[in-house]
Amino acid sequence: MDSRENEEFTSLLRGAVGEAEKLKYRPTTFKRMLDEHGGFETVNRVLASGKPSDGFTKLWELGRLDLTCEAIIVETKWRHHFDANLLAKAEKLLGEMRYPFKRFEDSVADVPQTNRVSEESAATERHIPDLDGLASEPLSGTGMRINAFFKDVLNAPVANVRWSWGAADERTRRVFLRLWRMDIANWDGGQVIRVLGNRNTNRPGWNERARHLELIRDGYQAYGVVCDKDSPEAGVIRDFDRDSLLHLGRVVDRDGMVYLEIAGIAPVYTIAVPADSSGTLISDLHDVDEAEVSATTRAALVDARLGQGRFRRELLRRWNGACAVTGCRVGAVLRASHCKPWSRSEDYERLDSNNGLILSANLDALFDAGLISFGETGKMLVSDVLSTREQDDLGLPARLLRNPNAKLAAYLRYHRDHVFQG
Repeated sequence: MDSRENEEFTSLLRGAVGEAEKLKYRPTTFKRMLDEHGGFETVNRVLASGKPSDGFTKLWELGRLDLTCEAIIVETKWRHHFDANLLAKAEKLLGEMRYPFKRFEDSVADVPQTNRVSEESAATERHIPDLDGLASEPLSGTGMRINAFFKDVLNAPVANVRWSWGAADERTRRVFLRLWRMDIANWDGGQVIRVLGNRNTNRPGWNERARHLELIRDGYQAYGVVCDKDSPEAGVIRDFDRDSLLHLGRVVDRDGMVYLEIAGIAPVYTIAVPADSSGTLISDLHDVDEAEVSATTRAALVDARLGQGRFRRELLRRWNGACAVTGCRVGAVLRASHCKPWSRSEDYERLDSNNGLILSANLDALFDAGLISFGETGKMLVSDVLSTREQDDLGLPARLLRNPNAKLAAYLRYHRDHVFQG
């Protein structure tokens, strides 16, 4: 590849980076490599190990493997500038993720003989292992893939995108399990679903599922993401329900199998709680930075998202510089918490001090996770997810030091209806 071609190829990769950034994924390391080494050398470095990079995995979760450098060198005219070994590694990774790539084809006269990959060797390299159905990232009816659903909707990213059978959200004390619709059974006038079979496998997903069941036995709320497959023998997810989840109850052991009682159906919007992670914070701040607002408003929004500035000052003034529940005045442990979550609020609601409480750090974490809320008169509501002992350890329940005004009460009503795990 000469310098002119490398510039063109690098420009193509920068275009893919731009598309990724529209999805709120910012591959900063890859961009830096492009700046330092150019496209050709960067791709050779990224693909050298034959293992999926962090960027490859993230784009898979987003359902955009077409933006990976693996797909780009396999499917475009640049294919013929890379050696057979590198192409085989790229095709193997794409094949393992069930990405239906199409090799770029030129006329034989246009393709250097030394750079062509024989169909036989490529087919040999494209070994596709059994990945328990997780690697076959299915699209739901709306185009979302299941790992992205766990991460972006349920706010419970799976531990491993290739073999995990579910995920736990420690913050909200919830477990989400990937389950087969065909494992639902009718027992004693009710319904159950099989969640774990006999221990006849060394799959890491089995051990993870056993750990998740222990959390459920310890009081975590359990939900099932219902998946469909084409036959009982199939291990590949064909589709899944992204609109509703199974609300699961008691663990039942029978005949060497483990089942969970089905307590009901939970619409996704009633249980999805916005994540409060560093990644979400960075994304929110980036959105504020790009918003078409005045510099003064932008600065106020940044402070409000960080729980600082005018938003915090007004809340401290409203509550006499103390936690709204305990009366604690130690500034280092006081947090300015939004009642209506930031991600669901308009800009004016984000800045409205009626949409907030000053809480000590532990109460702020419980409030944000929906494990506590407050009624019309300021009485604390405590989620059943917390055991009696845990409530005692935390000094719960308590109440607000004074009754909420009408505006605060309206925001608290939203919190009870949409965040609280009642």
